[in-house]
Amino acid sequence: MEGPGGGGDCSGGSPERRTGTGKDLFSNIWLWRGVAGALAAAVILILCFQFVNHSSAKDLPVCPSLDLCPSGWLYFQRKCYYLSDSEANWNSSQSLCSLHNASLLVIENHQELSFMVKITKEDPWIGLYKRNEEFFWVNGKALDNKMIEVKGSGNCAYLESKGVSASGCYLTRKWVCSLSLATD
Repeated sequence: MEGPGGGGDCSGGSPERRTGTGKDLFSNIWLWRGVAGALAAAVILILCFQFVNHSSAKDLPVCPSLDLCPSGWLYFQRKCYYLSDSEANWNSSQSLCSLHNASLLVIENHQELSFMVKITKEDPWIGLYKRNEEFFWVNGKALDNKMIEVKGSGNCAYLESKGVSASGCYLTRKWVCSLSLATD
């Protein structure tokens, strides 16, 4: 009869024999983990090289530079805006904007209208005026009545908290100039 730790089937054999297969199993797990890690690193490197080789400067998004607009002007949607501190009539306001190669504000979409309503105070002049009973922007485009409804009976438009109104062009108000940035 064999004692404890002897060579019988129930004892599991010597420690060396019991852990032999276990040791091989653990070795294989670490081997496979190492192989998987190396493969993952190789795939990541290949993807990085692919990205770098296929990307060019024009494919990457470009953030606006802080110096796109003149000093004291605001930037929004590829335009620069100047909000005056002083007051003038509509024609003088347009002339003052022209000195900066700009014009009184021309609103091109709902986002711009919403932005300007939020940042302007004191109902400034914008670049919209009445000609032959129709409103036109200073750039020559006719007003899109679906986008903006002008209240009031004057010939020159200004921006107020509830939208756009018109009054006499001779009145003095603050004004907003806009300068479109060239698209690349």
